[in-house]
Parts: sequence; C-alpha cells; structure tokens
Amino acid sequence: MNLPPLFDSVGNPLLVVLVLILLLLQWRFPLRRQHFNLLRRLIRNYVVSIPGFVIVRFAMLPIPLAIAVWAQARHFGLFNWLGLPGWIGAIGGFLLMDYAYWWWHRVNHMVPLFWRFHNVHHTDLDMDVTTAARFHFGEMFFSDWSFSLSALRLSASIR
Repeated sequence: MNLPPLFDSVGNPLLVVLVLILLLLQWRFPLRRQHFNLLRRLIRNYVVSIPGFVIVRFAMLPIPLAIAVWAQARHFGLFNWLGLPGWIGAIGGFLLMDYAYWWWHRVNHMVPLFWRFHNVHHTDLDMDVTTAARFHFGEMFFSDWSFSLSALRLSASIR
C-alpha cells in the first residue's frame, strides 16, 4: 500500500520542525545537567534510531493502515460494527490505539525478551527530545505486529 503523499510532504517536515522547536526549548529551559553536548547526543541517538525509522516508514505506517482499509472495506472491526461517524471513529481509534500502546509499553518492561530491546531507550544518560527516537529496531519490528493486530481489531473509519 502506498501512503498518501501527505505523509511524506507534510508529515516529515512537520516532524522535523517540531523536533527543532523542542530541542530549542530544552536548550533554553533545561530540566537537568546534560552529560554530553547536543551534537554528540543528536548523532548518537539518531544513528541508533536509523534502522527503526526505516521500519516505521516502510512497515509501521503502511501495514496497520492497509489492515484498517481492508477491515473497513469488509465492514470488520469494532468501530465499523458500531457505525459511528468518521470523526468519532477517528478520535476513538486514536484513544484506543494510545491505550493499546500503553499496554504494549508495559509488556516491554515486563517480558524479558522485549525488555532487552526496549532497554536501549532507557539507557540514555541524557534524557531529552532525541531519546524519543532512540529505539532498537527489534522493538520497532515487534511493535509493528502489535499495532497491526490492534488496527485489525479496532478498524476505525478511515476516510
């Protein structure tokens, strides 16, 4: 499934601007002393995260969206059965997917195999904006399957 051009043409620049704004804010109003300078943190955390970014772009976005479109076309899933208006389904889908992510995060802390991957995120000495991108690609792979199953179960209206 090809993603709408909006994901790349608007989503990526918007994400870059948001990260830059947050970097500026954390530089201007630091919460704690940093162990390494900003350039070193940026390089370290984003190099670690490059395989995860590739997985997100080519698997985590298209696969759950394709499953949701498939489920909607076949009128399968909770939100399709309830017949909610599109905007209510979108808000409900967002909230339920966020709740599913919360459970997935708990599982990453409780299951030793998943913790080995998730621990990469928690070993950053300088918690900052770049830590949000610091994930092992194995965790991204496993989380994609979790979100794909959630998308299949929920199947919020995509219009």
